Amino acid sequence: MNAQSLRGAYLLVAGKGLSAVIGLASMLILARLLDPEDYGLVVLVEAVVTLLAAVTELQMTSVLIHLPKVNDAHFSTAWTLNLIRAFALCLLVILIAPWLVEFYDEPRLLSIAYISSLSLFLGALLNPKLAILIRDLDFKKDFILNVSQKIAGFVVTVAAAYYLRSYWALVLGTLATQICGFVVSYWCYPFKPSFTLSKVRDLWGYSVWLSLANFVKTLNIKQDQFLVGKMFSTETTGFYSMGTRLSSVLFTDTLGAALRVISPSLRAYTADKVELGKAYLHAQSLVTLVFLPLASVTSALAYPLIEFTLGNKWIEVTEVFRFLVLAVCLEAIGGVGLSVVVATLNTRLAFLRDLVSIVIRALCMGAGLYLGGFIGLLAGRALSSVIDLLLYFTIAGKVTGLHIRKQLFLSWRTWLACALVYPFLYWIQTWPVMEIGDSKLHQAAGLFGLILLGLLMQFVIQGLLWRVSGKPQSIEVVFMAYLKGKFKLQGQKSF
Repeated sequence: MNAQSLRGAYLLVAGKGLSAVIGLASMLILARLLDPEDYGLVVLVEAVVTLLAAVTELQMTSVLIHLPKVNDAHFSTAWTLNLIRAFALCLLVILIAPWLVEFYDEPRLLSIAYISSLSLFLGALLNPKLAILIRDLDFKKDFILNVSQKIAGFVVTVAAAYYLRSYWALVLGTLATQICGFVVSYWCYPFKPSFTLSKVRDLWGYSVWLSLANFVKTLNIKQDQFLVGKMFSTETTGFYSMGTRLSSVLFTDTLGAALRVISPSLRAYTADKVELGKAYLHAQSLVTLVFLPLASVTSALAYPLIEFTLGNKWIEVTEVFRFLVLAVCLEAIGGVGLSVVVATLNTRLAFLRDLVSIVIRALCMGAGLYLGGFIGLLAGRALSSVIDLLLYFTIAGKVTGLHIRKQLFLSWRTWLACALVYPFLYWIQTWPVMEIGDSKLHQAAGLFGLILLGLLMQFVIQGLLWRVSGKPQSIEVVFMAYLKGKFKLQGQKSF
């Protein structure tokens, strides 16, 4: 990636990192003010509403980013289409709310659905000119937008949870986030749209396959929540929701920020298939090197992590988090493959991949549920993510000409190091010496020590594997050169 891409990546990942810290702080506070059932109620509505939003999602931002030439007429057309969508979506949620109450046999879902429809309406009307900021890798205002939304949601949710002690805190927090996003988006990039459909032909052709892919992808992501909500109690659904949220905050959100930088930067190589393949492999290996060890270590340490952060009330989240943190990390890593497909405008290929993925996930989770109950469902969810990663490699190979074997073994040292460190970290927790008492300070020190030990072991083992492999000119060299440059710069500043 060029210097501008790297600066954009730093700022965007910093914004997502700050948002993740705010989101994590929010979860830690809310875990002590709300019950698992509160999360369960909201996630039942959230899954349906998110799916309906995906059905009508037009993917205008992606279209505006990748169109060669755009003007105000394109942005006004995108705004008009989103306005029509917002009204239709709001009406659809209101109409479907009674059915939702009947399906889950939970009357409280009706009022939650009505307020959620307003949140969806506001979320659909974000300023379409934000696409220019992403296209030009200008992420300063995107940073402001994301962080301001997180802060608004945090303040309202925590305040409402403190005074109400009910699921309404989560609903009102989501509404506050959307209101803030709507206002700040037009403040960041002033734009007075007009009601027009003059450029609908330019936008529609590209967006159709992308919109269909987004719907199928969302259904794929949310189908486990539908299944858990229907087959298990509201409390269990709440545990599953918390595990999903925690995994997303730690990995999906941050990795998603990196992918937003990768896709536009890959456009510069689309004319040369060989260079495109090199750029893709570089991005793929870097993302795997950074995020897979973090996911592996946190999964291995799921029990002390959940006990310390959420408390004993949420201890049943442990196994959910253990499986899901690895699953969402694999899917996010596979998203690099999707980025190269989108950069080359092969949106139909992305749709077909998602279509196959949704069938595979349903089969894996269904078989897991039948054979092993709730834990079997989690194992099936994790297995589907492994297959998902292979599907991402397959479609990336279609547009780059790279064999799936080359992509699979590109980061073999990282995979092997994780496989060696994981069982040791899991086993070391059973040592009597690891019983550090009820003091939060001691628990924090012990947890930090284990995380540091895991990452250090990962670093050492991968370094040894690199040396045994003959010190190839791989991503380890690039990463070490970057670290040396940073340390050298810091050393110069200190004098």
